Parts: sequence; C-alpha cells; structure tokens
Amino acid sequence: MRTALVTEFYYPHLGGVTEHVHHLAQELRRRGHDVTVITSRMKNAKRDTPFVRRVGTSRVIYSNGAFARITTGWRLSHQVEAVLREAKVELVHVQDGLAPVLGPVAARAAQRLGLPTVATFHSWFPRSVGYCVFRRPLQRRLDRLAATIAVSEPVVRALSRYFTARWEIIANGVDLDQFHPNGRRPSDADDYGPRLLFLGRLDPRNGLDTVLAAMPRILARYPATELVVAGDGPLRRWYERMARPLGRSVRFVGRVNGERPTRYGEADLYLCPTTKASFGITLLEAMACGIPLLASDITGFRELLGGGTAAMLVPCSDPAAWADATLRLLSDPRRRAAMGSAGRIQAAQYAWPRITDQILSVYERVRH
Repeated sequence: MRTALVTEFYYPHLGGVTEHVHHLAQELRRRGHDVTVITSRMKNAKRDTPFVRRVGTSRVIYSNGAFARITTGWRLSHQVEAVLREAKVELVHVQDGLAPVLGPVAARAAQRLGLPTVATFHSWFPRSVGYCVFRRPLQRRLDRLAATIAVSEPVVRALSRYFTARWEIIANGVDLDQFHPNGRRPSDADDYGPRLLFLGRLDPRNGLDTVLAAMPRILARYPATELVVAGDGPLRRWYERMARPLGRSVRFVGRVNGERPTRYGEADLYLCPTTKASFGITLLEAMACGIPLLASDITGFRELLGGGTAAMLVPCSDPAAWADATLRLLSDPRRRAAMGSAGRIQAAQYAWPRITDQILSVYERVRH
C-alpha cells in the first residue's frame, strides 16, 4: 500500500506526534508498505531520508499552553497534491485533521484526487473557542474523512463537545527495541546519589518550574541528588536562571533524541510534571526502560497510569507534593523495583507492531 503520513510535527521538532509518525512510518516500511512523510521545512533540519518530503515553511506559534507549529507557503494545497501524485499515494493519513495547516490542506488535496483520508487526533483541551465558532464548517470537514482515530479517550471526550464522528481509539506506541532496561539497579541511588530526570520541551505546560521549586526539599534530605533536564525550547534561559540557586544539583543537557534511552536508563526516577497532555509517550518510554515515574494527576495521564503500579500520580503544579512523593520513592528501593517491573509489562501492550496492526485494519477497511 502506498500511504502518505502528513504532519506539522517532524524532526528536528521533538515531541509525541513526531515520534508517532516516525515509528509508524518505520513499522509500515518494515512490512513492505511504501510510505511518504509530508511535513514542512524547519530550521536546523538535517538531511532527510528519501521518504520524507517537505513543503512550505514551518513557523512556531504559541497555542494551547505550549509552542506549536503551523506551515505557511504559496499554493500549499497544490504542493501537497503534487507530492501525492508523484508518490502515487493510495491513502492519506493526517495528524490532527482539523488544526491548521497541513492536515486540512492534505485532506482537501486527497479529496480532489479521490483518495481516502484517515485522521489521527492527538490533542486534549478543556475548551476551544475556535471549535465553538467554526463548528459547522469543521464538522463538514470531519464528515469527509474516511476514518477518525483518537489516541485516547480524553481526546474523544474533548472533541465530542463540539463534533460528531465515529471515533476509534488507537493509542500511541513505543519501540521496545530502542527502549529497554540498561542494568541500573534501584540500590544505585544509595551508592552513587539519586538521579532524577525531566525530559521534554521547555515550554510552560511541561511544568519544569514545579520540579525546580521542589528541589530544595529534596536536597535537604538527599544532598547528592542530581536533576538532569533533557530538552530545549524558547524558555530554556528562563529555566536556567530559575535553577541557578540550586547550583550543580541541576544539569541542563539540551536536546535529546537518539539518546533518550540512555537518559532514562541513567535515572532512578522519571519526573513528568506536565500540566496538559492527551496521552504521554515519554511515560511509555520510561516504563519500557523499567524506570519508576512520578506523573501529574491529569486527565491524559490518568487513563494510562490510573490504578496501575508503575507510577505515582501527583497533584499538578504542587511543588510540596512533588517533593514529598520523590522523597517517599527514593527512600523505598523495593517499591521502585516493583514499579519498574510493572512498567515494563504495561509498556509491552503498546509495542509498535501491535499499534500498527490496529492502524492497518483501519486502512484496509476504508480502502474497500
């Protein structure tokens, strides 16, 4: 099958949608499918693999509590249509098919060519003024899609406030060949000092300020604790200034991509204080690496982690609660070991071959 995966977010942009598209493309290609990833031109992009095609220019905007991207350019729809024709695409799969710009543009191009279009929706939100105002035209756009996928039940609930569709839930996946335990033991925190990990884009909704505010209480109990901050973003300098009073206890290592398994493997605890999310790919990655984790008690994480033994859910944006939870786990290596084992079992349910099987079943249905 010749498939086009269309996304605003792809490398060098790091994030959940990028990982979703990349690993889906890899798994489809491994099975013999012809895949073209259509995205936009970004600064600092390295040479792409042959199956990646770029149109227009990606620009960073502030939206929904984070820094997002939109594509601008002349005659974008015609550019996308030309790629679809050249690649002889049989099916178009867009990410977030209602959000500007590439998803709707690609869906219109596919419609002109008579190609079925599948859309996966990734975003959770409490409300949307834009969806409320433009509900009718957006509903018509949604009605023209051959299938609508959401990565979690919270995404379905958010969109269902405004639109009607036949939603199918297919979660994000994790690459178990890339993410797996590296041999660090829970007792290493006592032998070498605790190592905490924050991994994510440095924007407001990812909550690094909460962890930094919790660090003085953690250091008072465990002075040798190190917090590794892996990630980058427009607010990096602001967070670095915020961390200065903590001295060498906080280490900013910048952007990570292929090194993510190493970063997880070196940590005793993964801290994910995000304030808004629909699923949590980094949670899956950490669990696959056997790392116990603390995560915000928010809608998007509760579905994945609630009731499980691989993680502890902590009140959102509460530094005292984060400090207490961290100290509780650091003092209990046996519990951390049990959490790591439970995480590996849970992550296996989201292995990319299993997720790809579900997506392919949708492809086959809409093509017939």
